[in-house]
Amino acid sequence: MKRESFRGSATALILSALLVALVSSSVALAQQGTSSIRGTVKDPQGNVVAGATVTLSNLGTSASRSATTTESGVYGFEFVAVGDYSVEVEAAGFKKAIVPNVHALVAQPTSVDVELEIGNVSESVTVASGSAEVLVNREDATLGNTFVNKQITQLPLEARNVTNLLSLQPGSTRDGFVAGARADQSNITLDGVDINEAETNQITNPNSDPADSTNALNLVPERSTVLRLNAEAVEEFRVTTSNPNANQGRSGGAQVALVTKSGTNEWHGAAFEFYGQRSLARTTFLTTRQALRNRR
Repeated sequence: MKRESFRGSATALILSALLVALVSSSVALAQQGTSSIRGTVKDPQGNVVAGATVTLSNLGTSASRSATTTESGVYGFEFVAVGDYSVEVEAAGFKKAIVPNVHALVAQPTSVDVELEIGNVSESVTVASGSAEVLVNREDATLGNTFVNKQITQLPLEARNVTNLLSLQPGSTRDGFVAGARADQSNITLDGVDINEAETNQITNPNSDPADSTNALNLVPERSTVLRLNAEAVEEFRVTTSNPNANQGRSGGAQVALVTKSGTNEWHGAAFEFYGQRSLARTTFLTTRQALRNRR
């Protein structure tokens, strides 16, 4: 009886450990399609303010979340949907501080530090510095760039396929090699969901010969990823070229996080037309020679 009881306890412990591992992996994966906003609240003398109430409000949906600063004056909002926000800070003996136009970037933490002014809570002070995008990442050691919606929709793209922009990151090549890492070491997610090519896990087709221009189309990313969205449907994306965090995927290469557009309180949409004139399309000597051979 004791042996059976021990075996039952061991089995339950193993099952619990597996469940925790599965939950942890799903949470880490979900962080790919979200952002985080963190910061420190201080008084005019530079001392941290503990117990301050920080409210994060989405400017598009009016949804809000609240948090309280710790003893070190630190606050943090995790799993934040990509978009524009305002940060309001209230504390006894200080004026309410409002930081408008804080943009949460996908897969990248945003730092918003607030300095309170002494006064009545009913008074408010608007901090305009929060409207500028923070170009230097002070939260972690990841290196990479974020492409926002304006860049995605206005840069010239063949067939409006956003995956053609992935190779514009410093340290990356057209055939999927990023910062020296092989193409099959990259990881691509859409809204936190894995969209890697299931067979080879590469951004590009490894069976293609780069020297053979007849197979050059197989080298572009859209031939191997599972992304089926055009540029109008993608809000933004980030390519982490090196030093990815532990929560970013299952591989050591580039971490590509794309996020789709979401709804707001106002109706919005996009309409576009794509027309390619075949008579003006460029060809190459090798493709023309191959076409002549096929006619014989």
